[in-house]
Amino acid sequence: MKANPGGPVEGAAILGRGEEITAFWRKLEVCSVLLTAERRVGKTSVLRKMAECPRNGWLPILCWVESARHPIDCVERIYSEADQLRARSPSGVWLSRIKSAYKTLANAEFAGWKLPGIQSNWKTLLRALLEDIATSTDNRIVIMLDEFPLMVANIIDDHGASIGMEFLDTLREVRQRFEPSGKVRFILSGSVGLHLIVQHLKGEHGYKNNPTNNMALMPLTGMTEGDTELMCQAYLDDERITRKVPAEFSARMFQLTDGLPIYIQHVCERFQDGAKAEVCPDDIDRVLRDMMDSREIEWFRDSAQRIESYYARLRADQLAFCILRMLCRQEDFVSEKEIVDFVRSQLILEQDHPVLTTLDLLWQDNYVVRDSSLGQRRYRFRYGIMRRWWLINKG
Repeated sequence: MKANPGGPVEGAAILGRGEEITAFWRKLEVCSVLLTAERRVGKTSVLRKMAECPRNGWLPILCWVESARHPIDCVERIYSEADQLRARSPSGVWLSRIKSAYKTLANAEFAGWKLPGIQSNWKTLLRALLEDIATSTDNRIVIMLDEFPLMVANIIDDHGASIGMEFLDTLREVRQRFEPSGKVRFILSGSVGLHLIVQHLKGEHGYKNNPTNNMALMPLTGMTEGDTELMCQAYLDDERITRKVPAEFSARMFQLTDGLPIYIQHVCERFQDGAKAEVCPDDIDRVLRDMMDSREIEWFRDSAQRIESYYARLRADQLAFCILRMLCRQEDFVSEKEIVDFVRSQLILEQDHPVLTTLDLLWQDNYVVRDSSLGQRRYRFRYGIMRRWWLINKG
């Protein structure tokens, strides 16, 4: 199999993630899921695999909403995907409520979702659509909205915070209405932490609600060591590139890439492009060293840009960069007090609270992991590969 880092992956080309997908289906039996992961960790591939191979009785509706800029765009995306599924109840009725509501509001048969009368009545249409989906099929439905936080940010930027808050509250309302029956669940997926947007709304616009506190937070991180071995087999063994000491090779690949599939693919692609006949564990080290400061690979620039944009809205960008600059120089955990002392030596602060708040944001966003087993909070980079990149490019 040819490595295609960053490219779209479908069907049999989506390798591994069986443990994570099993966990997601198990949780969906109970409640909706808030799936968080940085860009390039593989969340879209996981959603695709769940959509292509659903559990018995489930009907997935997968929607990409990153470019949506108004609540009606979200309604349109869900309607379009649901309509393509052609799922039907025994009576053959499907999406009749929303079609009737649309026709009444537009005075036409689907003249366009951008009509003023349609846009202003997005809540009516969203409720009608969810009622259709919940009552017109024998399947259980899971609606997957990929890059949901970016859509919310777009709505706020284009139409104001009040519309963004209303959208979040309305979506929570329809979940509360239809989820108790077990017929409808949601997966809200995003590379930008929704908590950053909600905190901005609370701090700057007086938002009082918690729109996802009835959902299970499930972060997606690197693949398992077993799945890393699957990728090595597909991208190296099947391409007739011999691995010296295969078990040691896959263990080193897992260790150096943290099991992040895009970086496994980058390494394997270098081996494929170099027409390597044989590779050993040390070759992985050499390839990663050569690639770490390469401008042709995005690596973790998205993570840095997220701080520049979303953390800046919370006035926490300088603090975040300062904390990560300190942590990238340490392989092991660093105590919270050491971090606070370092930040205070670099920036003028009246209190420790902003540092602690920013640390919590970085923890929720998967930049860092936290350990309190020794009776105090300690932090380090979640991914060793990100720490090394940060040290070279941002340290």
